[in-house]
Amino acid sequence: MSEITVITSGKGGAGKSTVTAGLGYALSQHSGRVLLIDADAGLRSLDLMLGVGGTTMYDLADVFAGNCEPVRAIYPSPVFQNVFVLPAPIRLEDMCTPQEMRSLCRGLAAYYDQVIIDCPAGLGHGFDTAVAAADRALVVSTPDMVCARDAQILGHLLEEKHLRTHLIINRLRPAKVMDGSMPDVDEIIDTAGIQLLGIIPEDEEVAVANANGRPLPSACNAAVCFGNIARRFLGDSVPLARLEKM
Repeated sequence: MSEITVITSGKGGAGKSTVTAGLGYALSQHSGRVLLIDADAGLRSLDLMLGVGGTTMYDLADVFAGNCEPVRAIYPSPVFQNVFVLPAPIRLEDMCTPQEMRSLCRGLAAYYDQVIIDCPAGLGHGFDTAVAAADRALVVSTPDMVCARDAQILGHLLEEKHLRTHLIINRLRPAKVMDGSMPDVDEIIDTAGIQLLGIIPEDEEVAVANANGRPLPSACNAAVCFGNIARRFLGDSVPLARLEKM
């Protein structure tokens, strides 16, 4: 059975879905079939990022309503090989319970090498539901102290749930860190209180790729960083790049 990972953040705009899509694709290059479950009901975006938008007929709500078997609500990405997506419900009120999510994910984990759940930002029913099935968690924070403090709160909650938890710092602007106008990486890590897994630099290629539902160019900074994070995620020892190299 594959490992189930939830990707979460303390506030909206940190880039959870971007990290979910980027890490999912990077993992598919190393560990086979990857299923991405969009649990952000009402604000789903993974289907568009993976080039599936406009072709979906069923979503997570249909599975739990008995309208279809889970396999019919899972769509292969036409542009991300070995990456599959289960879209979120369109309406918030159609989200399943934590118990239903746990049962579904445990069943699907037998058919994929990695299962990653894109969690709604913040706390509440959506967070509890997305986290219920997870074996480990990745907390996404932007390089600002407000988001890092929110990550700290999430880290404590995830620790109480006995989940192995790591931090991803997203949208870092190395030049701004080096000139002292933005908090440095150590400040963010110390505030969040979560072990760092990796850093994704600000890169306009990410926005372009997401908008067009296609993978990042393999040579761009963000793609290289996602690849390194995927290797660390799988247990490899990969040093962090120096800021000036990002």
